[in-house]
Amino acid sequence: MLESVYTKEFNSPFSNQSRSALGEQLAELQRECNEEDISVIIMVDGWESSGKGLVINNLARELDARSSRVAVFEDYSKEDDYFYTYQFWKHKPAMGDFGIFDRSMYYHLFNQLDLSEEDQQKWIRHIKNLEQTLYDDEIILIKFFLHQTKEQQRMIIDTHQQDPYRNILVTKKDLEQNENYEEYFKHFDDVLYKTNFDIAPWQIVPSANRKLASKHVMGTSIEIIKEEIKRIYKTREEEKKYKHQPVKIENSIKDFDLSSSISSEEYTKVIDDLQDRAGALAFALARENIPTVIVFEGMDAAGKGGAIRRLIHQMDARLYYINPTSAPSDLEKEHHYLWRFYNNFPRDGHIAIFDRSWYGRVMVERIEGFATEAEWSRAYTEIRNMEEELLDDGMLLMKFFLLISKDEQERRFKARQINKPYKITDEDWRNREKWDVYVEAIDEMIAQTSTEAAPWTIVSSEDKKHARVQVLETFIREAEKILGLR
Repeated sequence: MLESVYTKEFNSPFSNQSRSALGEQLAELQRECNEEDISVIIMVDGWESSGKGLVINNLARELDARSSRVAVFEDYSKEDDYFYTYQFWKHKPAMGDFGIFDRSMYYHLFNQLDLSEEDQQKWIRHIKNLEQTLYDDEIILIKFFLHQTKEQQRMIIDTHQQDPYRNILVTKKDLEQNENYEEYFKHFDDVLYKTNFDIAPWQIVPSANRKLASKHVMGTSIEIIKEEIKRIYKTREEEKKYKHQPVKIENSIKDFDLSSSISSEEYTKVIDDLQDRAGALAFALARENIPTVIVFEGMDAAGKGGAIRRLIHQMDARLYYINPTSAPSDLEKEHHYLWRFYNNFPRDGHIAIFDRSWYGRVMVERIEGFATEAEWSRAYTEIRNMEEELLDDGMLLMKFFLLISKDEQERRFKARQINKPYKITDEDWRNREKWDVYVEAIDEMIAQTSTEAAPWTIVSSEDKKHARVQVLETFIREAEKILGLR
């Protein structure tokens, strides 16, 4: 792709327009996007010392600062306690806002010449999935790559090095790229070609003339935003007519055997040892820098809280944190539904426990109409892609669904009204009236998201003691497996 770009003489269709006029047009589009809840992300990647700073300054100058933000992406090696797209989710703009990225999630991919083919393919696959998720969520993504010759880069480096104020702009990476220009050129070209997706193609901009490059980036952004707004309006109308096609359910939770139980004597005999082993394994996971995510879903009153408390009983409290998932806050509503979970995934060596999770999208949000049919239908793919990314990053992922019968739930609800009234609400009773609808949604959720790499563990919780033991035993087995102990 870079071979086709002539870097010495660049004729831009926006050369006769002023940067201030282009900036005003961008600001006008920003107001429209803000009113229509359409987010825009403009990524400015490229060679080091290629003029990204000036281009970004010109992009941001006329925008309303209340709904726009410039984010700088660090080398992934500085953030590698987290999964690869962590920085993106941290910087992603809210609904209706503009985000301008100085470099992007591509930065490490561009600058790792020794990256294995397997890792490159893995990261590209996850980036492609991410960009599809953004596209489907009405987010406009524009990708620029600023290109220059070796001589042009060397001239800028020399100029900056001689400037007593701007010499801080020259880093080891600038010098390394220039010294190995041909190797980087070939690598950049390969990455650009492999990530030039139809829904988010690369815009390669010669940047020897910094002001002209700025005009071209601004003008191109204006054109793309206008076209994407039309696309989004059309999609909104089409999605109103969307009808979900349910999958065939081979094994329904209605047929699951709930008879498993354990005596109080046996429970007392095994529980301490299981908890001690779980606590020791939490330290082992920390020692090996293995991040862990444990998801708990289940019927109301199925005993999720009790199972979690028994699981963490002997774990060091510094190694885990519990995320109770309730209705999204106003801030969380301004983002893609996965945003709040991505921002709560653990760093290496730590454990994140989710008491309810992203699966609410295909259960309560589906049933209560908080998500459209098109939104929750595509959530199955988005969730599978997200979990695949976590697993590829070396994360230990466990998903528990605690199941009880309708009669047992009624018994527990009535007991709560007497003994723990703070744990029972009118909403719990209303949800119970939709038992069959929830069973239908749960069946499809399990069918669509229980994969070989990330299976659901269905736990009979009719007997709470049995459920707690099964959760502990499963954690121990999976932790030992990833640690190479079995």
